[in-house]
Amino acid sequence: MLIAVATVMSLNVAAETATLRVSIEGGSFNSKFKFWDASEGCPSYHDVPGAKHFLGGARASDKGADKKLSVGRPVHVFMYRPKDYPGLSAAGLFTEIRRRALQVVLNGDATLRYTGFDDKVPTWEAAGEVDVAPATDCEIDEDSEVDEDLSPGELEEDDS
Repeated sequence: MLIAVATVMSLNVAAETATLRVSIEGGSFNSKFKFWDASEGCPSYHDVPGAKHFLGGARASDKGADKKLSVGRPVHVFMYRPKDYPGLSAAGLFTEIRRRALQVVLNGDATLRYTGFDDKVPTWEAAGEVDVAPATDCEIDEDSEVDEDLSPGELEEDDS
């Protein structure tokens, strides 16, 4: 009986996570993919171990690396190259990371490949059971939440 319970629990855990395989076309020396939980809106992009939204990283390579992520939860994926840091910092660091990142929501196993830049915007290829959007979409979601919090009295005042 105990073995059956352990097996059922194991299946439930497997159903709640999926594998995202991330890679970069041509590889990239000393680069990493970094992951942040965006289920509560735009993450902070702090990437130290223990930071609230940081989910860890994976080495960037042409072959790829696997990252287990929760199914149905938005995650921001950013490909970090140390040589890009001065430009990131000059452009406002967290704002620029968000502009260059991609928001993914896994529905099952998927692949994500970083292919380069088009007019200073990163390009990606996605395959499998994944929904993708620009990471800046979290800003739109946060703006909508603010509007929803207005009371009917505040709405009437705005109309006059």
